[in-house]
Amino acid sequence: MTVQYLTDTKGKKTGVLLAIKDWEKIQKKLNTEELYEDFRESLREIKLHKEGKIKLKDASELFK
Repeated sequence: MTVQYLTDTKGKKTGVLLAIKDWEKIQKKLNTEELYEDFRESLREIKLHKEGKIKLKDASELFK
């Protein structure tokens, strides 16, 4: 992966320039990690529900 840094007049890095294929790979990985985190959170909520600590939302509430 080739990366170029953008800097301000003081030399502080302010941005990054990379190939679109590299960016697409990064986006795919980020979306996958977000999906897994959402799934883990759902499992935590189910566990808390089974323990009687929370009430699960009605499915119709999720689409509001």
